[in-house]
Amino acid sequence: MIRQLRIRMTVLVITVLVLVSAGIVFSINYLNWRNIQSQVDSALNTLISNSGFRPAVRLQNPGEISSEPKPFGAEGKTVQDDTGIIEGTGPAEPAWEENTETKEGTDRPQLPGEGRSGNGSDSRRRPSLAGQPEDAEDPLASLSNYYVVTLSSDDSVKSWTSDRSDLYSDEQIRKMTQLVTEGGKTSGRFGTQFYRLATINGQKQLIVLDERLDIMSARSVLRTTALIAAISCLLLCIAAVFLIRRMIRPVQESFDRQRQFVWDASHELKTPLAVIGANADVLQGEIGENEYLGYIRSEVTRTDKLVQNLLMLARMDQGTVKASLERIDLGRTVEGVALPFESTAFEEGKEFEIHIQDGVFCMGDASMLQQLTVILLGNAFKYSHSQGKIRIEVKPHGRGGEIRVANTGEGIAAKDLERIFDRFYRADTSRGRETEGYGLGLSIARKIVEEHHGKIRAQSDPEGETVFTVLLP
Repeated sequence: MIRQLRIRMTVLVITVLVLVSAGIVFSINYLNWRNIQSQVDSALNTLISNSGFRPAVRLQNPGEISSEPKPFGAEGKTVQDDTGIIEGTGPAEPAWEENTETKEGTDRPQLPGEGRSGNGSDSRRRPSLAGQPEDAEDPLASLSNYYVVTLSSDDSVKSWTSDRSDLYSDEQIRKMTQLVTEGGKTSGRFGTQFYRLATINGQKQLIVLDERLDIMSARSVLRTTALIAAISCLLLCIAAVFLIRRMIRPVQESFDRQRQFVWDASHELKTPLAVIGANADVLQGEIGENEYLGYIRSEVTRTDKLVQNLLMLARMDQGTVKASLERIDLGRTVEGVALPFESTAFEEGKEFEIHIQDGVFCMGDASMLQQLTVILLGNAFKYSHSQGKIRIEVKPHGRGGEIRVANTGEGIAAKDLERIFDRFYRADTSRGRETEGYGLGLSIARKIVEEHHGKIRAQSDPEGETVFTVLLP
């Protein structure tokens, strides 16, 4: 019982830790993607709203900058693209160079828009939007790589322009345009490229924003977060197992002391009961039958039965009683102990039915299963009404067998069904005194079923029939 409690607590805590870790990773990933989507929407809106912006410049020749859109079909050099959608071509050298320092004594022409910063180093400025001063803050300066495609009436590419035209080629633009037009949507995403179709100045245009860097960063964060969460969850699970063991230890020690007390008390009671029974037999031999001697013998018998049941449970708890499992004929095993109850049913005026199918085999200990059958039948006779009906059935269940014992009577309340297998638990204490029971029989029955790796359950209709079902592998 303590072992099952420890296992259940461990499984519960580990499940909670795994769910919390997974929830954290999912939340971070979800927020990252929401942030990327929000940035993309803002950027696309900016690109569309600035319909009059001057196209991004493209380096044509050294010392010459052109702001004209690239006509479809211009030549370029093929390069590899990692989006999985397009191959990608561009010139051998990047169109823009980062801020560089020139060697002393080296002269190079200053390109338009290039000037000196306050610290004396050369810098390049992106072209400003139409109508804005050159030194004003560019609302597109923080955008990722993008390109704008002007479509003709048949949705073919008329021209295109980009802030990084060295990264894209005519073939890339054509394939992306084809994917968008065939998809039939005005906005969406292919790979790392987000797109939106819009009509600007009477022309149908496709605006594409490439967010590969942000997506790669989000995926890297996801992998890192998942790894950290997995390691943290593993360490917390190990710590939880250790703490649960320490928490359960006092309960285990208390249970062990209680079990040892039951074992010792049962053994100590056996001797005085045997002495009382022997003296009662001697007195009966000297004075003959006596009403009071009958009471003594009756109570000795009841108490001795209680002691035997306690010893049985103590042995099972300590593991000294183990089921010797072998393949047995379950029908014959049950029938051997069920038939003697026919005389009990006749004396009490009750109806007793036996329904046993042939060829029902299972892995079990014959003596234990006979004891189980006696407990269930004794319980059924004990709690059935006068002129009630008791029925026992044996039938196949999967590869094993099923034992079902039913009786008519008052039934068991729903709140008591889960506790009737507990030791000394009585659903009706007043009725328990009338039937002279101690509430240990069903506890022993459950222990026997557990030794056979089976299941036992109870069903009851308060106004009808109570059924105990045992499933054996």
